[in-house]
Amino acid sequence: MPGLDFENIPDEGISRTRYSLMLELLAHAEAEAQLRESEEKYRNLVSSLPEGIFIVRERKIVFVNPGMERLTGYNFHELLGKDADLFFLADQTCDSDGDDRPVEFFIHRNGRKIFVEKSFVEMVYDSTPALLFSVRDITEKRIATFEKNRLQKELERSKKMEAFGILAGGVAHDLNNVLSGLSSIPDIILMDLPKGSHLIEPVKLIKDSGHKALAIVEELLTLARGSVQIREPVRFNDLIEDHLNSLEFTELQRNYPNAEIVKHYGADLPLIMASKIHMQKIIMNLVSNAVEALGEKPGKIVLETRPAQFRRQRIKGYEIIENGRFLRFTVMDTGHGISKEDRDHIFEPFYSKKILGRSGTGLGLSIVWNVVHDHKGYIHVGCSRGRTFFTLYFPLPDQRDMEAVKGDPIFTGIFSDYSGNHEAVLVMEDLPSQQKIAANMLRRLGYTVDVVSTGEEAVSYAGSHKIDLVVLDMNQSVGLNGWETYEQLLLIDPKIKAIITSGRETAKDIEKAKALGAGDFIKKPYSLQSLGLAIQKELKDRDKKA
Repeated sequence: MPGLDFENIPDEGISRTRYSLMLELLAHAEAEAQLRESEEKYRNLVSSLPEGIFIVRERKIVFVNPGMERLTGYNFHELLGKDADLFFLADQTCDSDGDDRPVEFFIHRNGRKIFVEKSFVEMVYDSTPALLFSVRDITEKRIATFEKNRLQKELERSKKMEAFGILAGGVAHDLNNVLSGLSSIPDIILMDLPKGSHLIEPVKLIKDSGHKALAIVEELLTLARGSVQIREPVRFNDLIEDHLNSLEFTELQRNYPNAEIVKHYGADLPLIMASKIHMQKIIMNLVSNAVEALGEKPGKIVLETRPAQFRRQRIKGYEIIENGRFLRFTVMDTGHGISKEDRDHIFEPFYSKKILGRSGTGLGLSIVWNVVHDHKGYIHVGCSRGRTFFTLYFPLPDQRDMEAVKGDPIFTGIFSDYSGNHEAVLVMEDLPSQQKIAANMLRRLGYTVDVVSTGEEAVSYAGSHKIDLVVLDMNQSVGLNGWETYEQLLLIDPKIKAIITSGRETAKDIEKAKALGAGDFIKKPYSLQSLGLAIQKELKDRDKKA
């Protein structure tokens, strides 16, 4: 120790050797005190770290800090002796940020999957080589990254669907104008032909061919968002049964005799407000895809309907499903399943594993996607053990919405005769061929008809003529469009009624026209019946108010 003089040690019976030993003992005690102080500082430091710290020696966990206990939900004694390779797992499929490295995680005591970032250094622990691991919880980061990537993919998918919808809508609009005469004029010819005429059958064939061509055009139009305009109360179970009893399904069963249909219908299922024809397309496409997925081998197609309600949290699946009351429709098949890669693309137009021309057009699931979202619904796609699930959620209407349609004459079908009584109808249409078709149909229905080509001409005509109702084409090539024209006409005569027509629906313009008081929207090419019913409904409504 400092300050001692070995040359002048007092001789009190203590030898130099014993005194040296005492000094060594004092030095050793001081070193132990410093070591204990250092260990205490280290222990406090390790215990206060938010990260999990654990030491592995000979593949067994021999030390854990409180941070590790918090991360795992297990206490110190439960973790000691655990095999680290079994405790920490790696899953390549869990990675969602484009990194090919496997993602490490462990299962928390409460069952949650905790994603971690782990690093280690070599050390000596109790005189034995060991590894000291540091573990950081990155679950929230990974969830945020996953959600960001999901939203990015959803945005890209929406852009693709929107771009194709614009293209399909434009093509379909032009085809509709060409096919209008083919589908509408046969009705007029059949009205003039005498009973027993040898021309009746050929004209009916022309009419049927026109309707088949229009069905193809309708598929293209369905790909354009906003295509669902007319909705009515629908019993979904009845639509499924109608399809299963149809000629199309009979032909499908003939080609795939080993497919067994299993039905689980919910009892007293609520009605939904929907487009009946679009719902039929959904059912047809999903059922035919499920049957074809079985191929030649025996298998089952399960069709299930039931109400569903989510109250507390949003449901995360293929899409995030918001809270609310829904009708749930599931189609499950026991076929070969769908790979994760394909599930990311199956709703894109023409993305198909089928042979085009032999099994559909490649538009079936694209149509399903657009129709479901036009009805403010959601889709969940799942695959497990070779079973593929398509689950659709359609929002259930409020009771007051259902009450509002009970008195709708179009829904209740009270009109058995849809002829007019010489009321004055003005047709605003920019295509000469469409003008002739509309004028001929209206005259046969008993109306007095005039035709104009532009909105400006319609406004000028209204200044000097009486108009009971105007048939408005929403998409004019020049000048005022449909709702702008109606706005001007109401300034001249607030009592003028209107119906809206178009081969390519523009939802915002239709809403603007309806806000002004316009009646039903009928899509071109329209039939004699649909045109007559829509006009009669508006004129009767006018007479009631008068």
